[in-house]
Amino acid sequence: ALENKAANGQRYIVATEKAYSFQEMAQIMKNNGYDKVSTKLAPNFLLRFMANFNRDLKSMLGFIGKTYTGDVGPTMKTFDWKPIPLEKTVLDTAKSVEEAMKNTL
Repeated sequence: ALENKAANGQRYIVATEKAYSFQEMAQIMKNNGYDKVSTKLAPNFLLRFMANFNRDLKSMLGFIGKTYTGDVGPTMKTFDWKPIPLEKTVLDTAKSVEEAMKNTL
């Protein structure tokens, strides 16, 4: 961005082209050998009840059932950039976490 005059004074979204749920990301992991990953969803009523006893969960209640998106078109056009496919990103992250966990034990 520092070398691109068209980016001067602009803010850009760097993300995938579509919004993905945690369940979709978990399914990618499960399909690629991460058998311990759960793809089950907790019912909203249960999350709302549990939030009465868990401050972290309570702070997330506003996000339940909502999808947030952003337009990465300007980012792609200005920088001639294409997002890394979600499957690659999820699997690279899982591998990185696995390696970090091995190094801490």
